Amino acid sequence: MSFTFSAGEKFAQQLDAEDPLRSFRDRFHLPVGANDEPLIYFAGNSLGLMPKSAKQIVEQELEDWA
Repeated sequence: MSFTFSAGEKFAQQLDAEDPLRSFRDRFHLPVGANDEPLIYFAGNSLGLMPKSAKQIVEQELEDWA
């Protein structure tokens, strides 16, 4: 892919729309504010966003352990 970088919001939205991995976003719990507005998540020193499948996987492991 060859393009000229632009720091504008429109360019960022274009890149998001063309991203072949964009569907993976739907696999995670994304943080929202008091009015359900999307919040920015800074991963820093953490495990990252929680996959929606995590609860089921952990519960299955606990069930298998018992």
